Amino acid sequence: MVWLWTHLITWLVMAVMILLVLFTNSNTKIYEMITRVGYIVIIATGIKLGLHAWSVEPTLLIVKVIIALIFIGLVEIAFARKEQKTLNKTLVWAVIVFCIVTALIGFALAGWYPFVKH
Repeated sequence: MVWLWTHLITWLVMAVMILLVLFTNSNTKIYEMITRVGYIVIIATGIKLGLHAWSVEPTLLIVKVIIALIFIGLVEIAFARKEQKTLNKTLVWAVIVFCIVTALIGFALAGWYPFVKH
C-alpha cells in the first residue's frame, strides 16, 4: 500500500512541477530538477507495483510502461523547447494528454484504487 501511495503522490507532485515549468517563467530549473528526481521515485515504485500488476494484467502493464516512457520523453522535449523558447501548444497538449492517459491506465491497473475500494 505504501508503494502505491508513494507512486500516486509522486505523480501528483510531478504533474504540478511540469505545469509550473511549462506555464511560468520563474524557478523553472528547480521545478525541472524536482521532476527528474520524481522520475527516479516513479520508476522504482512502478517496478515494485508492476510485479504485482504483471500477474493480473500483463498486456495493460506493458502498454502503460510504453505510454509512461513516451510521456517522460515528451516532458523532456518540452523542457528543452521551453528553454530554447520554441515551445508550441501541440507539444504542451501532447504532454497533458499522455499524462492523463498514463494516469488512467495506472488507476485501471490498480483496480481504480483509491477511488473504488474492493
